[in-house]
Amino acid sequence: MAACFERKGDGSVNGEGKKKLTVHMLGRFSLQYGDEVLSLGRNSASKLAQLLQILWLSGEKGIGRDDLVGMLYDRDSLSSLNNSLNNLIYRLRHVLPLGGFPKSQYVINRDGVYFWDQEIPVWVDAREFENLIEAGERMEQRGEDPYECYRQAEELYQGELLSANSTENWVIVESLRFKRMYEKAVSWLGDYLKVQKDYPGMYRLYRQAAQVYPFDGWQTGQIESMIFMGNYKEAFRLYDQTARRYSEEMGLPPSDKMLECYRKMSQQFVSCPDGLDNIRAELCERNGTDGENAYYCSYPSFIDIYRLMARRSERSGQPMCLMLCTLVDYEGKIIQNQEKQKARSELLKKAIGHVLRRGDVYARYSAYQYLILLTGVSVESSHSIGNRISRYFKTLCGKRAEVNFSVSAYQTGQEIRF
Repeated sequence: MAACFERKGDGSVNGEGKKKLTVHMLGRFSLQYGDEVLSLGRNSASKLAQLLQILWLSGEKGIGRDDLVGMLYDRDSLSSLNNSLNNLIYRLRHVLPLGGFPKSQYVINRDGVYFWDQEIPVWVDAREFENLIEAGERMEQRGEDPYECYRQAEELYQGELLSANSTENWVIVESLRFKRMYEKAVSWLGDYLKVQKDYPGMYRLYRQAAQVYPFDGWQTGQIESMIFMGNYKEAFRLYDQTARRYSEEMGLPPSDKMLECYRKMSQQFVSCPDGLDNIRAELCERNGTDGENAYYCSYPSFIDIYRLMARRSERSGQPMCLMLCTLVDYEGKIIQNQEKQKARSELLKKAIGHVLRRGDVYARYSAYQYLILLTGVSVESSHSIGNRISRYFKTLCGKRAEVNFSVSAYQTGQEIRF
């Protein structure tokens, strides 16, 4: 096993001066033998490539025939599985030399357990990553510092395992297992760097994690490190970008942890001294936004606007209503097909923006719901607004497209559904 403090590299030769096969599976799949880049060509996404990948991931333990067959073939093929595997190994032994691999048995069968032929030494980034994580865990159990193990593991993890084969069942299972190990390393390193007050290092760590898994909340660590460094303006920008991305692509509001970061920024944010013209230009809507339609914003921004308008409503007595629009199918049920739901959600957004006044505000609340803030509108008159949204939505989606509406008056609490 590779020592944490002197990791075995993925060099072109092993310790005996023998050429080594280098395999990358984290973030990309690539092969190199010595200094020569190898390719499987049209076989890169085939069962042949998957057989190799499984063997390389299994390492010195190997993999039993039943497990190997179960990973490679679905249940519809059970009647001919033995022949299928034998034919695949036979074909592999003929194809690999054509791709630049040195001649070898490639696959060794020992009493029903399959291994990669060690006549060709191999270094696999995923195996090295797993070894480093396991070494770090053992060091933690002994009360030793696992920093170097987790740091090296994190550097190796350049992306999801075999992302090009992400629809294969066995890849899904293995990818999730590697993801859990990566999360452990990043969380431990983030806490460590925070205690050490290495905020630039903490920022770089979470930035990389957010690039690998953009919807797993790692941006919170980025924002937190920016706050520690006093970069409140940049932290605000990242928060806004992240909140919009979560809302528009996933239909999700920011997490509680991210909202806590927002509150910290709000309390401590200080801009550099500047002139009023520059400040006003910064506050204006960016080019490319639809200034003719209603104002669309992220959910956290909607919260602030709602609270401000609620205060105005209390002072002036002007009615204010909150409307929730929920996408449903023609039977009044939530749309289960994710692609259809996403497409219709975008069209509902378009319909709301088209129907509302320029000064109205709306935001995505979930993957299939939008919130609308209606000022100067009573609960009763909100019914006609909902009907207009519904009619325009049907012109975009068809007559069977449906939206349910719930409206609540701020001052009286009166609520209607239609």
